[in-house]
Amino acid sequence: MPTVVRITVITGPHKGRRFCFRGPSRCTVGRANDCFVQFAGEERDNLISRHHCRLDINPPCVLVGDLGSLNGTFLNGRSLEPVEGEDLLPLANSLLEKVSGSVVEDGDILTVGGTSVQIDIVDCPPSALDGPVWKEEEIAKQDCPISC
Repeated sequence: MPTVVRITVITGPHKGRRFCFRGPSRCTVGRANDCFVQFAGEERDNLISRHHCRLDINPPCVLVGDLGSLNGTFLNGRSLEPVEGEDLLPLANSLLEKVSGSVVEDGDILTVGGTSVQIDIVDCPPSALDGPVWKEEEIAKQDCPISC
């Protein structure tokens, strides 16, 4: 079955939002308009930097690195050091080659500002990945309706 990385917001004003990734992707989390996982518009979001952290995703591998945020990035309650270098995960390579950053495991909790998300690595049946939910070349989806 195809592997999907699903990010579900579990605390904060954006609780319930989901983001799904079914292929290699680099994703920035923050308040800025160019962030794929954007948390903006609520007072509590001011604790999140414009470019807070970055996820390098190549299902089932996920790495996270803090981008020098003011309030820090936490993985399962542990503060992450800012990343060094450009690449956390070579997206062209299916093997995990850690340059810097922290490896994310299934079910881990990532906290930025006052918002926590759970990162799940799930196997979805092909029918859940085909059809109207995903466009042919789409590898990442905001407000993802996939429940697998």
